[in-house]
Amino acid sequence: MLLSPKPVIVFITPPVTLEERYGSLASSGNSTPCLAGLILAAIVREAGYSVAVIDASAENLTFDETIARIGELSPGFIGITSTTLTILSAERVSAAVKKQWPDILIGIGGPHVTAIPEETLRRCADFDFVALHEGEHTIIKILDYLQDDNLAMDSITGIAFLAPDGRFIKTSPAPQFKDLDNLPFPAWDLLKNFPDAYSPGFFKVAQMPSVSFVSARGCPYHCSFCDTSVFGQKVRSHSAEYMVELFEYLNSRFGIRDVTFEDDTFMFNRRNVLRFCELLLQKNLGMTWACNSRLNLAKPEILQAMNKGGCWHISYGVESGSQDILDQEDKGITIEQIHQGIQNTRDAGIAAKGFFIVGHPGETLDTLQATYDLTRTIPFSDISVSCMTPFPGSPLSRNAHEFGAFDDDWTKMNLLTPVFVPHGLTADDLQSWQKKILRDFYFRPKTVLDYIGRILRNPSPRYIKGIAVSALALSKTVFAGKSKSTSRVAKAEDCVK
Repeated sequence: MLLSPKPVIVFITPPVTLEERYGSLASSGNSTPCLAGLILAAIVREAGYSVAVIDASAENLTFDETIARIGELSPGFIGITSTTLTILSAERVSAAVKKQWPDILIGIGGPHVTAIPEETLRRCADFDFVALHEGEHTIIKILDYLQDDNLAMDSITGIAFLAPDGRFIKTSPAPQFKDLDNLPFPAWDLLKNFPDAYSPGFFKVAQMPSVSFVSARGCPYHCSFCDTSVFGQKVRSHSAEYMVELFEYLNSRFGIRDVTFEDDTFMFNRRNVLRFCELLLQKNLGMTWACNSRLNLAKPEILQAMNKGGCWHISYGVESGSQDILDQEDKGITIEQIHQGIQNTRDAGIAAKGFFIVGHPGETLDTLQATYDLTRTIPFSDISVSCMTPFPGSPLSRNAHEFGAFDDDWTKMNLLTPVFVPHGLTADDLQSWQKKILRDFYFRPKTVLDYIGRILRNPSPRYIKGIAVSALALSKTVFAGKSKSTSRVAKAEDCVK
C-alpha cells in the first residue's frame, strides 16, 4: 500500500442564484444548508481529514466566487451535491476546476445522478464519477482510493463512471446506512456565519434562528411524480433520543430555537414520534418544530402529542382536489382523508399547509376548479402551488409524453416553470390557475389575520421582515401579467460536451 498525504476534502453545492431558483419569488426564497454535504463532511472529519464546505447555493455565491473559494482551499477531492435544476451549473464548476487544476478528483451525488447516471456522465464530461444512492459508505471508499495509489476507481463501491474507452461502468452497490443514529451530527460549524447567514422559509418558521433536518430516510408510497431512488422505500429513522440530543446541541451550540423536519413522512414511525414528543416535554427546551407528513397518518392522538411537544406546523402533500387525479397518480389518499386530516391537525392546535400541483396528467379545467375549491373550503393555514415536473427517475418521467407536451430541459425544472403541459391545456392556463389559487387564498381576510397572529407571537425584527418580504414577493407574482417561463441556471451548450 502506497499511502499519499491526506488531501483536503471539499464539499460544495453549485452556485445557483435565488433568481434562478425562485424567479419572481426570489426575494422570499429560502437559503438553507445542504444536509447531505454536511453529514459527509462530518464523517470525513472524524476520519482525520481536513475538510471544508462551500455551500455556494445557500450563500448565493457567484460562479467566480465559487471557483476562487475552491482555489484557496487546494483540495484533492471535491464532492458535489446536485439536483436536476443545478446539474449543469455543477458541470460548469467542474469544467473550470479541471481546466485550472486537472488533478483534482471530482465526484457528484444526489437524486439526479442516481436516477440517470449514464446520461449525466455522457452529457457532463468533467465529473470523474457519480455517487449513487446514499453516500456515507461510499465516501469512506473514496478516502481509501485517494490514499492508496494501488487502488483502481472500480474499488469504490456505489459509484458509476466512464472508462477511457467510453464504456459505462457501475461498481457494486454500497450498503444502505441502516442505523442512522451512528451518523455524526451535520458539520454546521464548518459553515460561514451559521445560522445568521442563512434564511429559512419564513412561512414555516415559528421563531428564529431556525434550521432544517431529516430525521428519517425512505418513503413506502408510490406517487407517480416522485423519485425515491436515493433512499429507497424502506423507512429508517433516527431514534427519539438522537433527535432530542440533536435539539439540545443545536440550541446550546448555535442558539437554534426552531427546527423543520424535511422527511417525506415524519409521522410514519408513530411510536418513535410519540417517544420524541415525550422526551421534549421532559427537557422543556422551549423549541418549536415543523414537519412534513401524509394525511392518512394525521390521527388525533399523535397530533395532540406533537403539539404538546412543540410542533406548530405540518405540511401535507395534497396535490389535487380531484379524486380521479389522486387515484391516477397512486397518491393513496382520498378527498375525505384530506378533509379529516386537516381538521384533526387544526383541532390539535397545529397549523396545516397543503402542497398542491397544477398540470397533472389528465388535468382539465374542471379538475383545476376542484383544486381551487378545496383550498377555499378546507382550513389550511398555508398552501403552495407548483407546476407538475416529471423529474428524472420518477415513474411519470418515463411516459410523460403520452399525456402532454414535456420539455425535459434540466435547467427549467424549478417547479415554477410549466415544463409539462397536459393535453387540452396550455402553459398559460396552468400559470393563470396557479396565480388564482395563491391569490385568492393568501389575500383573503382569514389568512391575513392568521399571519398577523404569527407576527404578534414572534415579534422579532428578522421574522417580521421575512414575512413582509415574502408577502411582497407573493403579491408581485400573483398580481403580475403573464409569467416568463424561461428560467435557466446555465446554457446547455456551455456544459454539454
